Amino acid sequence: MKKYKFNGKVIKLTEDDYNRWEKAYKNIPNLQAHLFSRDAWFDKEAEYAHKKRWYLSTVSFLAKLDAQFAKDNKRDEMGRKIDDTGKKVFRTLP
Repeated sequence: MKKYKFNGKVIKLTEDDYNRWEKAYKNIPNLQAHLFSRDAWFDKEAEYAHKKRWYLSTVSFLAKLDAQFAKDNKRDEMGRKIDDTGKKVFRTLP
């Protein structure tokens, strides 16, 4: 019997797969929470065809999510938040 590090109702990942996804999607702040959410969606709302292809669709979903987090949290060499053009983003005080 396989041991799973993430053992959802639909999504099941071995320790090697989970660790590989953690490295691949390093911009996602809480991978496990997103996996729980995705697993719940598969279990309750997804059609059978989506459930059957859970691995590929989840990889695609996480890749898009990772890219969005990377874009939203882009920083310069000093750790300051920057926009897509490289300009510093400052919060204005009220």
